[in-house]
Amino acid sequence: MNRRHFIRRTVAGGAGLTLIGSPAWEVAAQIVGGSSLRHVQGVGLDDPELVELSINENALGPSRLAIEQVARRMFGMNRYPFHDQLEQALATHHDVPVDTILTGVGSSELLNMVALAAYFDRGGNTVTAVPSYPDVARRTTTLGRELRRVPLKADFGIDLEAMSRALDAETRLVFICNPNNPTGQLLDAAGLRRFVESVPPDVIVVIDEAYIHFVDDPAYPSAIALALARDNVVVTRTFSKAYGLGGVRVGYGIARPDLVKRLARFGLGNLNKNALSIAAALGALTDQDHVRRTVEVVREGKAYLHAKLKEMGFEPLKTQTIFVTVDVGPSLQTWLPLLRERKVKVRQAFDMDGYMRITAGLPRENEAFIAAFRAIAER
Repeated sequence: MNRRHFIRRTVAGGAGLTLIGSPAWEVAAQIVGGSSLRHVQGVGLDDPELVELSINENALGPSRLAIEQVARRMFGMNRYPFHDQLEQALATHHDVPVDTILTGVGSSELLNMVALAAYFDRGGNTVTAVPSYPDVARRTTTLGRELRRVPLKADFGIDLEAMSRALDAETRLVFICNPNNPTGQLLDAAGLRRFVESVPPDVIVVIDEAYIHFVDDPAYPSAIALALARDNVVVTRTFSKAYGLGGVRVGYGIARPDLVKRLARFGLGNLNKNALSIAAALGALTDQDHVRRTVEVVREGKAYLHAKLKEMGFEPLKTQTIFVTVDVGPSLQTWLPLLRERKVKVRQAFDMDGYMRITAGLPRENEAFIAAFRAIAER
């Protein structure tokens, strides 16, 4: 059975006849939803009425080019993707050697590799800020190793000086989320460099740049240069945020080749490769206009949320991520279910009592959140 006959039999009714000669985008849309795309409250949600602002997803959805690449590749799902096309594309994108790239099932697999590599044959401790993204901290405790959590400064910035004091001869791993989740703060680039250069060379330093695309200053330097200059630094990135591919789980790390090889020992190797995920990532990577649109939508959304929350007497943090974090006080755990009753889903910020974290959504989603939030506040 050829592809056209397959599509005719797959799509219900006469809609299948319209697919012949259609662009891949239209083919994918019609196979999934019928002859036309449906207007929904939030892109990609099963419940079209749900305002999902709790897990920092890209409200615009994936790039059209990513969807087209998946549509083209779906007939080859029977073939293992044992190739390095994504690694090659990432190397070109970042202008780095291909042997400095390590891909994973989201950046989560990379963070797991790091923890296993650090503690596979020895004990020790991990130094991390708190509050911060908790993945590496959880993996450290799961492995039975010591976790040293260094409180943030009064301005919610990561305290690199205090982290430096927490290091000792038993430190194996340092984790830095920059910009930080859940506070949204960005480290001074020169200060970060000085800190990294002070860390002993046998200690792995992970710099998680999941939200680097949303930094206000376009000239702010990525830590990739640090990773290429030092033997113990790995920068992790994800396609889940700016590229809108959270559901297909693509991440990568950049480090010097010896560290890449060390980390790769604890991954799945070629068996972590997913044909459709790779296709999506390759398409997304070529569409930097979509990334720029995403960043603009996020900035406008954060500005709106920030202004409306201040109007109601709250003081949201100024963030350089995809979300807004705001102190709503001890009533937070009452607010969350009340918002959920109104079909609005947000969450408590990691390790921050009383603080709510709100993903910047589409304008209609942000407006729905503010309306629900205001209704609860004025009760």
